Amino acid sequence: MTIPNTEPGPAERPGAAPAARPAPGASVDGGVTVIGAGIVGVNCALALARDGHRVTLVDRLEPGEFCSFGNAGILSVWSFVPIFGPEVLMNVPKWLIDPKGPLTIRWTRLPQILPWLLRMLPKASTAHIKHAAQAMHHLTADCAENYAKLAAEAGAPELVRLHPVLQVYETEAEFEKTDRDLQFRATYGIKYDRLDRAALHDLEPDLSDRFPFGHALLGGGTAANPGRLVKVLAEEFRKRGGTLFKGEVRRLRQLEGGGVMVETDAGDVRAERLVIAAGAFSHRLSRDLGDRFPLGTERGYHAVFADPGVRVSHAVGWKARAFFATPMEVGLRCAGTVELAGHDAAPDFKRAEIIARHAKTMFPGIKGEMTSKWMGFRPTLPDSMPVIGPSDRVPGVYYAFGHQHVGLICGPATGRVIADLVQGRVPNFDISAFRAGRF
Repeated sequence: MTIPNTEPGPAERPGAAPAARPAPGASVDGGVTVIGAGIVGVNCALALARDGHRVTLVDRLEPGEFCSFGNAGILSVWSFVPIFGPEVLMNVPKWLIDPKGPLTIRWTRLPQILPWLLRMLPKASTAHIKHAAQAMHHLTADCAENYAKLAAEAGAPELVRLHPVLQVYETEAEFEKTDRDLQFRATYGIKYDRLDRAALHDLEPDLSDRFPFGHALLGGGTAANPGRLVKVLAEEFRKRGGTLFKGEVRRLRQLEGGGVMVETDAGDVRAERLVIAAGAFSHRLSRDLGDRFPLGTERGYHAVFADPGVRVSHAVGWKARAFFATPMEVGLRCAGTVELAGHDAAPDFKRAEIIARHAKTMFPGIKGEMTSKWMGFRPTLPDSMPVIGPSDRVPGVYYAFGHQHVGLICGPATGRVIADLVQGRVPNFDISAFRAGRF
């Protein structure tokens, strides 16, 4: 499925790793095969290659060309608490009647998404939030430093910037509410500073005066170009002997002697062991193997100002509007919010236009109109946690998907877990909360 956007195509982006596309009808021995060349799949493939496995990475697009391409690039070690909790549930009615709010539902798609939504409701509890946070913090810890090491080893250290990320608020009530939440995260080692108007102005002189309160979130950073980061890591994977196979997966077929045949429009790939890391479409593949997952999608949008005319030194998030403005190689990328519309509906780029207007409110000096827009899928399971681990049905099959808003952040840790499992090692933290059989 192609999602239209106005960003430059793969040939115009630096750092792309070319993918092999055999003649139709050809077949290859894929060794350990990973489906999905987004940030999670590439991290899995690279970790497996580092362990000495013969690895084939399969996708119909070049690495980093889907959801991993257009995110806000925030390497937020603090993002281990699920977004969908009691507070969000209480705010849903208010947000839905606000056309500029952080959440919208495509009502014509409600019959398709309602079963998934109903499965989420029981998880909007304080008890589940604490349970999920305890599991998820292992995936987010040290993500910024891990990416800095990976990017440096791949020859592109400029792609990871280790610096504070800012969140700003219009009212003291919003500020204090978030401060209480950060106090909880601090029990897991998260560090932050409270900022007043003067401190915010010192850090970001072009920020609007309507934000008198803020936090500096420490220990993280940003990706200067998330899509190029995926490509650079994919190229490092290729240099380590990995194979990039470009083809659209049509069907998975379990083989009698063991392994799985991955049938694509470019030929078949015989996988001794298989990792499914295809983001929001992973459940369609797992069905071929008898594993069914209630995977939904939260759509996110971005707007880019290639030459914004303002100086922005840090990623700055407007908490109440649920988006970040991040300085990147491509300009100022403003990304976030949530649209619920399922997998198949066309993008509604009015959402990108709303984000662009919010960005101009946050930074009044922004000139001109957005120069590109984009929509991507966040793969979300009802309990706001990914599936990471082996299939309960098919030996040698592993899952790594459903990371919701934190796929970029959880990529390195997820890759290490998958490599441990394939190698027969015990991961260095308890992954039972992510087991496939919990659904």
